[in-house]
Amino acid sequence: MNIIKKTLLLGLIAVFSAAVFAEGTYVLNAERAMLSTQYAKDTFKKLEEDADFIADRERLELLQAEGQELVESFQQDQETMSDEQIVAMQKKVQDKQNEIQFLANKLQTKAQEAQQSVINDLSTDFQRILGELINAKSMDMVLSPQALFYADPDLDITDEVTALLDVALAEKSD
Repeated sequence: MNIIKKTLLLGLIAVFSAAVFAEGTYVLNAERAMLSTQYAKDTFKKLEEDADFIADRERLELLQAEGQELVESFQQDQETMSDEQIVAMQKKVQDKQNEIQFLANKLQTKAQEAQQSVINDLSTDFQRILGELINAKSMDMVLSPQALFYADPDLDITDEVTALLDVALAEKSD
């Protein structure tokens, strides 16, 4: 029974590895391809220049500095503080940390929304371009790099897809 299992396992490995390393197999990081386009860069630049985003980021930096000052002050003065003062200071530090966390999450959410917007906006063009590329290069298989432990960088078509997306978007805007 054990020999049969080993034989089947070796057979599966041989078939799988032959398919993966067959000519016509390519690697594509779809998300990176879309998020590396000029359209994505312009979208992220708009976000970085947005007055509300700038204000929130500056506020976060200020809160982080204030939080650090509070922690340092607390550590320095803790031995001379009464129990009530320690509790009050701990509450101040916790409140500041909560404020920092809230604002950091808000900024992260805005960035993620911008990324998702880019992906949604480009998905139709991406699918079309990928289909054309599959036909043009007679691709048998396109794998995500996350599904692989290693792939020869020459098999990666991510930059090519990004360039084709940029061209397609430039033609659309004309």
